[in-house]
Amino acid sequence: EWVADFAEVVSVGLDAGLDLASAAVTSARSPGVASRAPWLAERLDGVVHRGLAVGVSLEPHEALTQVQRGDLAVLTTAWRLAEEVGAAASAVTTSAARSIRDRQAARQRLTAVVAGPRTSMWLLTALPLVGPMAGALVGIGPDRLYGSPASRGVALLGLLLTGLGWWWCRVLLRRALRPARTDGDPE
Repeated sequence: EWVADFAEVVSVGLDAGLDLASAAVTSARSPGVASRAPWLAERLDGVVHRGLAVGVSLEPHEALTQVQRGDLAVLTTAWRLAEEVGAAASAVTTSAARSIRDRQAARQRLTAVVAGPRTSMWLLTALPLVGPMAGALVGIGPDRLYGSPASRGVALLGLLLTGLGWWWCRVLLRRALRPARTDGDPE
């Protein structure tokens, strides 16, 4: 969430009359941002002192996650718009911060939606392991439970079906979590 915090503090600085570079450096030094992205203030200082555009300093850093890179891409696009076209930096930064917060909320909703199926996967995978443990608790050892060829065959079939079920659930979750296509291609 530091990217949204960073953008919001930059927006406040811009509203207070700072230019984009000064607002970005000030925001990068704020405690909330500096604790989660300690590299940012130094990088911004270097770019600003060389007279480069602020958006250049936010190019991907090795410490960033994929999500943070996407959030920073939203912010750098907004700043490039402000620098190249002359759009109000405060307005585009505020919009970018709102967009980043919306993206975060969508990711949190998605995590909540898939929590149930993931929990079911783990529970249904663990249930077959409970049978032998319950047998051991009541005094039935594994040799008696799986002593006949039929019981060993059923146990093996159960393991295979559990693996197949795990694989199928992962396929379904992966499909449900992939981004929707918006290019109009009916594939």
